[in-house]
Amino acid sequence: MKSCFLRRSFRLLATVPAYVTLPALPCLLLASTSPLAAAATTPVSSSAHPVTANHAASGRKHAGTTPRRKNTAPRKGATEQVEVTQSHTHRYLSEPTTVNVISGQELRSLHLENPKDIASFTPGVTATNAVSGSAPIFSIRGVGLDDYVGTNMGGIGIYLDGVLAPFPVFYTGQMLDVESVATEKGPQGFDMGRSTTGGSINVQSVKPSDKFGGYAEWGYSSYNTNRGRFAINTPITSKISNRLAFNYVKGDGWQKDVATGARYGSQDLLAIRNLTKFVVDDTSSVLLNIHYTRDKGRSTSPQDLDSVANGGVGANPNPHAVNVGDTPPKRNENGGGVSVNYTKAFDFGTFSSTTGIDFYRRDDLDNYDGLGTVPGGVRNNGGDSTSAVVDGVGTKYADYRWNDTAIAQSHDMHLRMNLAKIFHLTVGVFESYDKIDGDYTSYRKDDPGSMVNLTNHFSQQNLSTGVYVNTVTNITKKLDFIASGRFSYDERGFNGGSSYSYVGANSPRLGAPFYATQNGQINHLNERHDYERFTGRVGLRYQIVPGTYAYGTISNGYKAGSYFAAPVLAPAALDYVRPENLIAYEVGIKSSLLHNKLVLEGSLFDYEYHNRQTLFFGTFHPYPNSNVTSNSLTLGTIPRARTRGGEASASLHNLIPNLDLRGSFAYLDAQIKSPVDSLPGLTLDPKIAHNSQLPFAPRFSWSAVARYNIDIRNYRTTLQASYTWKDNMWAALGDNNAKTSKISSLGLRMEVGPKTGKWTAAVYVDNLQDNHGSTYSFTGSDGNRAQYIQTPRWVGCDLHYNF
Repeated sequence: MKSCFLRRSFRLLATVPAYVTLPALPCLLLASTSPLAAAATTPVSSSAHPVTANHAASGRKHAGTTPRRKNTAPRKGATEQVEVTQSHTHRYLSEPTTVNVISGQELRSLHLENPKDIASFTPGVTATNAVSGSAPIFSIRGVGLDDYVGTNMGGIGIYLDGVLAPFPVFYTGQMLDVESVATEKGPQGFDMGRSTTGGSINVQSVKPSDKFGGYAEWGYSSYNTNRGRFAINTPITSKISNRLAFNYVKGDGWQKDVATGARYGSQDLLAIRNLTKFVVDDTSSVLLNIHYTRDKGRSTSPQDLDSVANGGVGANPNPHAVNVGDTPPKRNENGGGVSVNYTKAFDFGTFSSTTGIDFYRRDDLDNYDGLGTVPGGVRNNGGDSTSAVVDGVGTKYADYRWNDTAIAQSHDMHLRMNLAKIFHLTVGVFESYDKIDGDYTSYRKDDPGSMVNLTNHFSQQNLSTGVYVNTVTNITKKLDFIASGRFSYDERGFNGGSSYSYVGANSPRLGAPFYATQNGQINHLNERHDYERFTGRVGLRYQIVPGTYAYGTISNGYKAGSYFAAPVLAPAALDYVRPENLIAYEVGIKSSLLHNKLVLEGSLFDYEYHNRQTLFFGTFHPYPNSNVTSNSLTLGTIPRARTRGGEASASLHNLIPNLDLRGSFAYLDAQIKSPVDSLPGLTLDPKIAHNSQLPFAPRFSWSAVARYNIDIRNYRTTLQASYTWKDNMWAALGDNNAKTSKISSLGLRMEVGPKTGKWTAAVYVDNLQDNHGSTYSFTGSDGNRAQYIQTPRWVGCDLHYNF
C-alpha cells in the first residue's frame, strides 16, 4: 500500500494547472426525519444489502440485482417526475443505521440551497459558516472538525453524485436540480467512499431520462434578490439522453455598514451542470457529469461588539449593522470538474465505478473579526500582504485574505452480489488524492500604534486509499447478521508556515515576537505522516413484522490526521494533529405502517472518542521580557470524550385527508472525559475541565413541518408551516465568547396551481419572528466578541413552470 507507484501516480495530478477563469407532491414534506421518502427519492448510497419489496414483506427473498429504475415521461401538462421502485423505499427502511432523506421537492419548498442548510431539518446535524466566505463546519451527533480554515475534511464525508468533496469550497453552488439528499449517521466507509467517523451526506442530482421535459423557475425575494433556474431533459438518440441544469441568483446584501452605508451579504452566484447518459446495452450505462460554479457575491461580516469609536458596532447593535469600512469583504471564486460513472448489471449483482476530478480557485477578502476602525491604524491596499501607514483618525481594513487553489481526484468502484440467496456481499476499493496550495494572510492590530501581518504560505497534499468488504448473512427468515471491514492507508503532507511583518510608526515597540525579523518566518513545517488502520462493523437486524425492523450495531471509524493552515503568531499553533478514532454503539427501530402512511423511527447511540480533533483558543506571550499576551487558535486533540443521545421521528401521510405531518427530535449529551490543561506553547484559560461540553453538539434540537392541501375544482392550494429549533452550543474550546444562541425559525408558504401540476405560484416567509440569534461567535483579534447573526426575516415569491 505504500508503494512508490501510488505516490508517483498521484503526484502527476499536481502538474495540472489551476482552474481558470419537481412537482407538488403533498405526501413529501420533511423526509429529513425519516429514512423513507414515500417512494419519492432515489437511494444515494448502498445499503447493507439490496432488499427488495418481496424481502421486506417476507424476510426471505432477495433480488439478484438492484432493481433498475425506469425512465418515465412526464404526463402532458404534469410535473416532471421520476418513478422509483418500491424496493428503494424498503431499502432505507431496512438499513441498520439512521438515514435521513430530503427530497428535491422538499429542498425547494423549504428553500434549502446548499448542504449547510439541510442541518436545520436533519436531527442531530449542525452546520455553520465560521468565516465570511465559503467554509462551513459540519457536525453529525457532535462528530466533525471544528476548523474554520477550510483546508481540512471533517469527520463527515460529503459526496456530490458519488464523488467525494474533500474541501468545503467544492459544495458551492452544486445543490441545483437535486433529486435527494441522504444523511447517513455513524462511522461510514464500509460500502463506498472514504472512512469517516461521523457519517456522510450524499447529494444526488436528477438523472437524464429518454423523454423530453424540464422546468423553468423565477423567484423574487427580500433585498432585491432575483433567482432564475431551469432544467431541460433532452433525448438525443435512443441510447443517449442529456440533462442541463442552470441556477443564477443575484441580490443586495442584508447587512449595512454604520460608517459608509455599504451593504454586505449580497449574492452573485452562477452554477451550471450537464449530465449525459449513454446506454451501452440493456445491462450497462455511462453517466458523464460536467459542472461549473462562479461566485462573486459580497460576503457577510461578523459584528464586533466593541464601541463604534474603536471600530465595532456597539454592545447592543442593530442586527443588520456592521462596521467594515472602505475596504469591503469580497468574494472571487470559480471552479468545476468532471466525473464519469459506469454501471453494469449481472445476474448475480451489480458493478459500479465512479471517477471524478475537480478544481477550485478562490481569492476572498474577509472581515473576519468584524473590526472596521483602528485609530492610527492601517489601510489594506486591495488585500496585498503589504499595507500603507495612515496616521490620524481611524481607517478601515479587511483583515483576512484567503487565496488558494484546490484540486481533488477520487475513484470508487465496487461490486454488490447476492450469493446463494442468503449471503449478500459488497467488495470495493476507494482512492483519492487532493492538494491545496494557498497564501492565507491575517492583518491584525497586535500592539497600540502598530500592525502585524501574518501570512501562511503552504502546500498540503492528502492521499487516501481503502479496501472494504460488507456482508449480510440471513441466519433465519427474519434475522440477519451484518459484518463489515475496511483497511485504509492515508498520507498527509504539509510544507509551509507563517511569516511575520509589521507596519506602523512605532513598530515594533516591544520587539518582534520571538525575535522574528521583518518578513521573517515564525514557524515552518515540512513533513509527511502515513498510517494504516482497520475499521469494522458488526450487527444484527430483525424483522419484527413486515415493514418493521429492529437493529443493533457496533462499529468503529477513524479520520485521518490534520494540519492547521491558518496564519498564526504562536510558533506551536502550527502543528500536526493525530488521527481521530471513534467506537459507536447504536440500537434502533424503524417501522412503516398502513401502506407507508405512518412511518416511525427511533435510535439510541453511545459514541466513545479517542484523540477527538477540535479547535482550541489559547494565549501566549509574543514578546520576550514582556507581560503582553496575544490570542491564538490551534487544532488539538481531546484524549477521551463521549457522546450519548437519541433521535426520534415520525411521519404521517394522509391519515387525515389532505394533511401531512413530519417531526423530529434529537438529544445529545457530549462530554469531555479527559481534561485538557494546556497545549504546546499555549495557555488555556479557562482550562478544559472533565465533563465539559464538546463543540457543535447542541443538547436539544427539533423540527416540524405541516402541509395541508385544499382542492377547489381544478386547482389545488397548499399551505405549509415549518419550524426548526436548535439549542446553543460551543464553537471552540477555551473561548468564553465562542457560544452560539438558541436558534429558531418559523416559515410559512402558500402555493397554488392546477391539479395537473403544469405550474405553481407561491409566496413565502422564512424566519417569520425575525429572530437575530448568534449562529457563530468567537473572540476577535482585538479581544472583543465577534458574532455572525442569523439571516433576518425573508419574504419572497416564486413561479415554477413544467414543460
